[in-house]
Amino acid sequence: MRQPIPLCGALCGAMLVPALVAHPAALAKPTGTLAAANSQTLPLESAKELLQRDRGRAEDLVPPPPLWNWSKPVTAQQVSQAAPAAQPAAQPAPTTAAEPGEEGDILDEVSVTATRRPTRQRDTTATTYAVKKEDFKAQGAVTATDALQLIPGFVGQPSLGGVRNAGGNFLRGFDDQRFQVLRDGFNITYPQNGRSALSQISVDDLERIEVVTGGATLRYGAGSVGGVINLITETPKGPPKFLLEYQAGSYGFTRYLGKYGGGDDTFSYNLVFSSVVAFNNYPFKITVPNTTQFYGPSSNANSKPPQNAIDAGTLPGTTTPGVYPNAQFDPNTGAFLSGNSNNIAGPGNNDPDNTGPIDLYGYLKPTVGPPVTVQGIQDSAYNAADSYTGKFTWKPDPINKITLRANARNNRFDDQGPGANYFNLCIAGATAAPDGNGTTAGDRFFPLDRNGRETSCPGLLAIGTATTQFQFGLPFAFNTSYNGKTVFPTGNPYPAAEGALANILFFTRRSTSNVEVTLNWDADLTPTTSLNSYVAFNRQVFQTSRPTPYFYNTNLLGGLAVNGPTASGIGEIAFAGTTQPYSDGNKFEAQTAINTQLSPGQTLSFGVNFIEDRVYQQQGRGRSFFDRAIARTSLFLVDDISFSDLVKANVGLRYTSSSQFGEVVTPGAGLRVTPFPWLSFRGNWSQVFNAPNIADLYVISGIFIDNPNLRPETGITYDFGADFTPAPNLGFKVTYFNTYLNNTFTAITFVNPDVNNPDSPTFQSGIVQQIQNIAGRRASGIEVEGNWQINDQLRLRVAYTNTDARNFGLNDSIVNGSFFYQYQDPSIPFNNLVATLTYLNKGLLVSLVGRYDSGKRRPGTDTFVGAWGTLDLAVELPVTPNFTILGNVFNITDTQYEFFPGNPAPGTTFRVGARVELGG
Repeated sequence: MRQPIPLCGALCGAMLVPALVAHPAALAKPTGTLAAANSQTLPLESAKELLQRDRGRAEDLVPPPPLWNWSKPVTAQQVSQAAPAAQPAAQPAPTTAAEPGEEGDILDEVSVTATRRPTRQRDTTATTYAVKKEDFKAQGAVTATDALQLIPGFVGQPSLGGVRNAGGNFLRGFDDQRFQVLRDGFNITYPQNGRSALSQISVDDLERIEVVTGGATLRYGAGSVGGVINLITETPKGPPKFLLEYQAGSYGFTRYLGKYGGGDDTFSYNLVFSSVVAFNNYPFKITVPNTTQFYGPSSNANSKPPQNAIDAGTLPGTTTPGVYPNAQFDPNTGAFLSGNSNNIAGPGNNDPDNTGPIDLYGYLKPTVGPPVTVQGIQDSAYNAADSYTGKFTWKPDPINKITLRANARNNRFDDQGPGANYFNLCIAGATAAPDGNGTTAGDRFFPLDRNGRETSCPGLLAIGTATTQFQFGLPFAFNTSYNGKTVFPTGNPYPAAEGALANILFFTRRSTSNVEVTLNWDADLTPTTSLNSYVAFNRQVFQTSRPTPYFYNTNLLGGLAVNGPTASGIGEIAFAGTTQPYSDGNKFEAQTAINTQLSPGQTLSFGVNFIEDRVYQQQGRGRSFFDRAIARTSLFLVDDISFSDLVKANVGLRYTSSSQFGEVVTPGAGLRVTPFPWLSFRGNWSQVFNAPNIADLYVISGIFIDNPNLRPETGITYDFGADFTPAPNLGFKVTYFNTYLNNTFTAITFVNPDVNNPDSPTFQSGIVQQIQNIAGRRASGIEVEGNWQINDQLRLRVAYTNTDARNFGLNDSIVNGSFFYQYQDPSIPFNNLVATLTYLNKGLLVSLVGRYDSGKRRPGTDTFVGAWGTLDLAVELPVTPNFTILGNVFNITDTQYEFFPGNPAPGTTFRVGARVELGG
């Protein structure tokens, strides 16, 4: 609904539009009837109309009156007294090259995520960032994770020329269970575990991505401790346009894209199909500076079996004299092989330290080994995805707008990408062995001295492999991966070997299907009141399988396989099914909110939100089923006040009632002070919480058991910062943030009480893990964003984050295998820097992307992966107005590094392709 106001000449215009006076460059774009006679009127369109019509250029937004005045509330009668609106002057279509500078400065940029309605940066207290289509192209982004590399506070794993199935995304030091991912404002986290697959979401149907870093519980509810990431889809305008794009690249990368869309202010439509395949079978070479060591074959013929050795034919836990605790396990018979490991590797290969009274072959030493260099081919990260999007927007009259959007995505990928299993070697048990040595009894796994006595875990051991952790007694004498393409020194673990090298014990293939359907209704009830309502449905179905028979080429299993090694060294083995064969999760969400302008400078928002997560799932390798649902209802009230151009504030309260944990109340407040047009200070404080998910509450699978008594995580977050715009084409944002989260969900490991219960879903699992409310987590740091539009064609953008993120509360205790609390999170570097320098002129794009990572801590150690830096190149070359050649080179310097500890990144990769555009 339009609200005409009388023009009163240049003096009044200067008072009403201080941003345009402060930044004359913003006047480069025509401004309708500002130059008209005083008797004419200027139509003040709704912010949403302006955002749609002019793509968010904030100089078109007429700012609210400068004062907050209770005595003069805005009323429909006041508006109706104005003269009829004059028609705005026609505006020329801007060129793509000019867009970065059209928004005046960074404080004039419009976002919809900070307040759930179009709002300029200078009118909100939230710390908000955005990346747009131009940024996607400049980075060569394929997935949302790629595009988000330019967001301060975000740490994720870019696809590096392909597509990755690994997670590891963090916002302000919190993982994706503790920040929300939205699409057009609707929650798309998975019902099963509250996570999101950012690394699998394509950017092909996105117009921009907005990120609010910091606690957003007040406006968005549970799970937004670190903030929210809002994927905003395209709403095409203009004649119908058809686009086709194809790319191919290194290591099996292919990408197809088709788009068709158009429309006007009454009706618009957008149809998108994209397909991406990446084999990711790249070579790598990394060096681990210090690693755990294991005792090799014994040369002591006098070593005797311990009295509490493992019973042949059983799993660890029961004891019978006569069988060595390190006897090999035969997966075909389910039994341990008795025998002695003396000279098992042949003369000259025995361990001189293994000469005590007990055979220690395969046990962990209390000493640290020398550096280990590992090289091979990473080929367990295949990924394929097809995505379908349809979006329709209908505005039948000036008051109502209806938007229908549907998304479907099908993925098939290897479930164990590089770095997926990076476990701590030392684990503690809940019981003590009869002789006090729980390691030889199979109750726990500690280092042993040369006499077989347990020693403490010193915290200096690099993490080994899941094989070592979960299969006690399996001799660590192998040195060849399952694919036969990676070799590491005998007696040393390769970090995350199972994840990177496709171990059949954990390796699975996963197929997922995601469907999202949302219906949104926006209504301008009066000139001062709007109603925003939506219903959303999100479904995730996944199926996991393990290839059987599984072909391997390793020296680990020896002759234990079904057919044994063939003449070529290739063997095959059959294993049991996966722990979670099938899961069907459904999320339903509905919300209604009323926004009413109480006075020229005050907007009150009140709403109710309802979310239900329901999961039907097989567990315990398909032996049992469960159907569970949890629901939350929230009421929220937020008051946004503009006291003047100098002071803006907001305050609010959210009440949440859950069917699982009861009630939570979370207040929040923010303040912005702008003493000068080029300098603004802001601060925010809020209480936050994160609700437990269905997987942690009720799912029993593999080694994981349920915990229906989980309570929500709760905490406090605050930040303060400054926005500095010394020139219209130059801007900086600097923010300090700090968050404390208590009762954080922590995986605790202990001996399985149901190991011998055939009716238990965890039968034959020697140890189990359970999520408990044990510890806390804190994250603090500094975010810096810089934007410099050097000239009409050249732009520099920089994102820097310093993050100190660590768990606290367990004080480095060896109890339950929880180590290195108070130490930096292994997935987050202290310092992270990404910069893009982009040249854009008449469709020609050339961009350089530089990345720097200060190195992440190796789990379970006080050592760090080495710092690394890379340089990427992106080129778009228009051959004709309708045909463009595309090219990307990633990691031009061929840097060999670990993106995450134990997670090798590829060297140089490339992509080439072309785009055809018709119509529009």
